[in-house]
Amino acid sequence: MSHRTLTGSKKQVVALAMTWDGTRWPIKSLPSKARAFLRGKSAKLFTPTTRVLTKLFAQDQVRELRICWVSCLKGGRETLSEPFPVAAGKRIAFQAVKSAQFDGLLGVIYRK
Repeated sequence: MSHRTLTGSKKQVVALAMTWDGTRWPIKSLPSKARAFLRGKSAKLFTPTTRVLTKLFAQDQVRELRICWVSCLKGGRETLSEPFPVAAGKRIAFQAVKSAQFDGLLGVIYRK
């Protein structure tokens, strides 16, 4: 995905599979219903790297998060726990608007 696409005026829907401790989980290992939940109405999943996701949040370019919470702890360095600056130093206000369960997973949609 080009840098121009990421910084355009269109806000993104981000889909991630994560463990309880914030470590990414491979989406292709999820059941098909969970992958369909993450995809939503789009034909393709947008799963940015941590660096790209940090830029999107800092530029207020994320309008929706679709997360499948995998019920385990993985740990390690690759967690989404790095700080990032946000406009006016305020917290980003996302609210859970929908949830679903898939074979022991919890899918949640968060929107602003």
